[in-house]
Amino acid sequence: MRLRHLLIAAASVVATVAVTTSVATAAVPVPPSAPALPASLLVNPSGLPNGPTRDYGTPTAAPGKTCPFTGNVPVSLPVGSLPVGNSLPGLGGVVLPGPTVPTTVYAELCMSESALADARAGHPPAVLVLVHGITYGTWYWDLPYEPQTYSAVNYLNGHGYATLNIDRIGEGRSGHPISPLVTSATNADAVHQLVQKLKAGEIGGLTFPHVGLVGHSYGTITNWRESAVYNDTDINIGTGYSDGINPVTAGAFVTQAEPAIASPLNADQPWAIDPGYLQPLPGSRSIPQLYYMPNTDPEVIATDERLANTDTAEELGTFLQSEVDGSRKNILVPTFLIDGQHDLLVCGNNAEKCATAATTSSDPATVEADASTLHGWQGSVMNSKACFRAAVIPDAAHDINFHRNAQQLYAQIAYFADQAMGVHGENVGSYRATCDTAGGGLSDTVPHVNAPGVTPPPLDSNPVPGV
Repeated sequence: MRLRHLLIAAASVVATVAVTTSVATAAVPVPPSAPALPASLLVNPSGLPNGPTRDYGTPTAAPGKTCPFTGNVPVSLPVGSLPVGNSLPGLGGVVLPGPTVPTTVYAELCMSESALADARAGHPPAVLVLVHGITYGTWYWDLPYEPQTYSAVNYLNGHGYATLNIDRIGEGRSGHPISPLVTSATNADAVHQLVQKLKAGEIGGLTFPHVGLVGHSYGTITNWRESAVYNDTDINIGTGYSDGINPVTAGAFVTQAEPAIASPLNADQPWAIDPGYLQPLPGSRSIPQLYYMPNTDPEVIATDERLANTDTAEELGTFLQSEVDGSRKNILVPTFLIDGQHDLLVCGNNAEKCATAATTSSDPATVEADASTLHGWQGSVMNSKACFRAAVIPDAAHDINFHRNAQQLYAQIAYFADQAMGVHGENVGSYRATCDTAGGGLSDTVPHVNAPGVTPPPLDSNPVPGV
């Protein structure tokens, strides 16, 4: 019932946002259980300034690691989201101008000291933009607990790549605009702006001609949508997602939230009065949707619990849009998907689509070879130019990055990035020239009719004990 009230409140807020450069200043009618938005927030849809934010522990320290830029990057969010460029195949890249509002994305640009020296000498590394999922932040990719094991940033920096690790809009240290502006579309647009700023030398004063995307869960949705509209990166690596959403497990997860204003964590945040902002309930992280418990350190879960971030009702409301709008066919950059063997959220009933015979000691080539079920499942709706590939990390659930074999995930990311892009972008042309063996055809030009879509729950069992 709480979630229903929040969605109703969010819908009321949406109704006040006109597709113009101004927003109505009248009070918004909301249910009695939700606080009304003040006129000051409606006048300024980019949101009231953040109050003091929690210490999320990033960027973490590592030998030879340097971060020439940490801070807020200005972006503009579209007030209205039009279907052009993200629905029917053939319309990708067609973006209509429209009114926007300003906000900021918190970002951490890190690399090895030798890579920074190369960048300053005019030979920059390729940069991977790391985009987290719902209720997470920069710490998902750079966990302050035992970062020698759980930091993708440190691993990828050590491998030669630069990373831009961000808090998505409405999360952590980024701007918190009025909640109707925090959707899958605006998240994707913000990431696109970051990609362009990296290429133009507007972040840290360094120019990066070669950029790749790496996402987790909602971050993968964000990145796939960014590519579906713009196709402006060299590669797109997704984790913790597929079109096999299980409504039972996903529904049980997303309802474990309360209005952000009700959480002491957000008591000093002026934006928390917006009823569209939600905060995970205490004790909601130690669940089988997120973790395969036999392969998880309890201290990792405790850190996850301590750092859990906000999300918005509007993000949840636009979660499934790209699964049914045909936008996958607009992705024309090499795409790799990595899921966990026990991901009960996105691998169909009882994670059946992520079956694998690989073990935690398997090398990246073996891990990919054993993911034929996931490859066939998701690959059927992708464009042939995406050269779609997939891998399944054994003994991991949704939060692959937080399992004891997290290094196996990082090796898989680097394995694909090396082949399809290269540490300095040296492999982009040769990989694209040889990877598309399907040669295109009718399936690339019409909306997919065999989309996996939402997987119905089994009628005679509950795939998540205790939920």
